[in-house]
Amino acid sequence: MRALNQPRERRQRGLFIAPGGNAVTAALAARWPLERIVVSPDDAQSGWAQIAENAGVPLVLADEEILEYIGDVPSAPDVLAIARMPKEQGELPRDGLILVLDGIGDPGNVGTLIRSADASGAAAVLCSQNSADAFGLKAVRASAGSVFHLPPLTFENHAPEALAAHLQRENLPIIVAVAHNGQSCFEYRWPARCALVLGHETRGVASVWEENASVRVTIPLFGRAESLNVAAAGAVLLYAARNQASQ
Repeated sequence: MRALNQPRERRQRGLFIAPGGNAVTAALAARWPLERIVVSPDDAQSGWAQIAENAGVPLVLADEEILEYIGDVPSAPDVLAIARMPKEQGELPRDGLILVLDGIGDPGNVGTLIRSADASGAAAVLCSQNSADAFGLKAVRASAGSVFHLPPLTFENHAPEALAAHLQRENLPIIVAVAHNGQSCFEYRWPARCALVLGHETRGVASVWEENASVRVTIPLFGRAESLNVAAAGAVLLYAARNQASQ
């Protein structure tokens, strides 16, 4: 189970860890396929044993030291689950906004952006191969359960070029977020169906996105900050699009 902290092991085994009660509860509510639930003997008595039985998921008891070792965090999570990786997708959603994460290396930002996409009602999330793994421990934890509500779509090829080509075949407008010199995200007329691409805070997005962008949007800055953190920027952009869609 500890080996699942490594991306290669997750891909080979088709499994990942859901750490903490919030993640496990969200996975169960979403009817996500779980291999087992791991909990300390004390916490098993607080209701997890009955929850696991009701869900038909095997329960494993482990000391807190083992939970801490598996979870790879300073303090042991109260519960862990071993979850199956999602199956490969064949199609994109027919409507709504698709959030594309390109070159975002911090797993905390990836998880937080999935959470924001879920909260704002985005249709889907796509992660390029040069972004942090959305199913790593830190990303799953940062998503606060949203990775089970809006898991990133899985395709055979996640290179930026392949994802951009897929979106183009669907005639999806590609909207690239840039820190400066783009159209104001509050004045732009967001299409009902589109792809919003967020990139690395310093390097930006891969060139293929720039080459195929329908428009570049920017969040206006009114103070002295040079820019926003990508997770904060993503939330603003997602809600700018959502606000317009609800009008």
